[in-house]
Amino acid sequence: MPSSKFLFSERFKIKRGAKDDWYDVLMQTDTRLFVDPFRIYANDTGIWKGAHEELVDFFNLVLEMMAEASLNPASAHWKAAAKLLVFPEPVEFCLGYAKESKGGQGTARKTRENMLKAGALAIKAGLDRVEHFEEMALFGGRIGPDLVSDIACNVLKSRFIEYTQAVCMRHKSIKIKKIPVKHSSWSRQNRRWENGFAELPYNPWTKSAVILVPEEFLRELPTVEGDEFWEYAFAYEAENIKGEFEYDVARNVDSEMIAKLARRNPELVKKYVARYEEHIPPAYNIERDPRGLVNWYEAGKSFGSKIKPVGQPKTQAEFCKFVESLCQEFVWATEQRGGWKLLWNPDGTPRAESSVQQLFHIAMLGYCKSHDIDLSPEASSGRGPVDFKFSAGWTKRAVVEVKLVNNTNFWHGLSTQLTTYIDAEGVKCGYFLAVRYHKNDFQKVRTKAVEQKARELSKKLGYKIVPIFVDATPKKSASKVKPSKDAN
Repeated sequence: MPSSKFLFSERFKIKRGAKDDWYDVLMQTDTRLFVDPFRIYANDTGIWKGAHEELVDFFNLVLEMMAEASLNPASAHWKAAAKLLVFPEPVEFCLGYAKESKGGQGTARKTRENMLKAGALAIKAGLDRVEHFEEMALFGGRIGPDLVSDIACNVLKSRFIEYTQAVCMRHKSIKIKKIPVKHSSWSRQNRRWENGFAELPYNPWTKSAVILVPEEFLRELPTVEGDEFWEYAFAYEAENIKGEFEYDVARNVDSEMIAKLARRNPELVKKYVARYEEHIPPAYNIERDPRGLVNWYEAGKSFGSKIKPVGQPKTQAEFCKFVESLCQEFVWATEQRGGWKLLWNPDGTPRAESSVQQLFHIAMLGYCKSHDIDLSPEASSGRGPVDFKFSAGWTKRAVVEVKLVNNTNFWHGLSTQLTTYIDAEGVKCGYFLAVRYHKNDFQKVRTKAVEQKARELSKKLGYKIVPIFVDATPKKSASKVKPSKDAN
């Protein structure tokens, strides 16, 4: 099976040494890990000396400028502060949740407005300086993991660039070139972001630079989180805030309620955030990968090795059969060759839908390459209406959806998206690869719901869409299966 070479180390033929503490990113898609500012706080040596202070200083500068504006949105100081509070997706890092390509500017404006509001409320509450930028963010309610990570990557990007360049200096096999980098640095003196160029490796999938991160900075979720602040407040400070709120033990609270609690209790916010200074949560265990966030790539390659070769398609009908055969081979490898083990995380939980999609992609890629077939992950990176498009020229095309059977939201909302996509792309056949993990997934009502949706779409689109079920439940080894009573 041809190597896809998505890993940074694979693409640049790197043999890691003792000094290589960087996370080996998958350049084709985002890994759902996040840069945690508290993990940066734990390291104050070398390139990272003063890094956390720089991060905090950025937000203190914003607060200073807002105070100078007397909280007047028409002021030049306020407008300059607003320009600083723009944190574009740092695609160079290949981390976090993949974003939708559309609506990005709207999301950025909303984030900026929320942070300006949070800053104004913080100043009104007497908080004119922060020791951790999460203090200010809590005044806006919940803190999304992407926001925390994106802010850290943007504000400290110049340090991450320097770190990456040091890695490139050690490994001569890494080809670098001058690449434009947005928000390559920021200036307190000029009170603005600086865009520039940097000598860095190039990522052909994102068409941008690659910037590396130490593994020790990465967590499954950042340390500070709005819901936890709510729980902390009522667990440790109930008497001090008694009567202000009715505590919903079911945690059925919205962002505004969390923000209101923070704004009324700025010292409580400081106390909550500061408690992590001495007890910083550990980084995500990359090697053990308990949540299956990293090793799906190796699992996908292992899956691919279990799949039998299929013939070269020549006509559209043969092409549809080829794609269906690949899906059936995925089923066979899962159910008969132990592939189900690769669909479960080391901690005993089933892989998330996105991980199964990524695993399927890697498993199929080698065969598609050997048959000169393009396999595009249209939505596994969050940028399209279907998961995968298989194509050989314009006349031979097919789509595949890899979904968990218990994802009922998907079956309800797919019709419009897929119809639009089919009309635009001229696709001739489609397959639902429906993965079943649990006993409830085998209930007839679930199976019939999938089959009904396939029939509805077939009628609407004018061609047959085929549901294919994958049994990913744990299997007993052959040696442990007891022979039936009828066996001779």
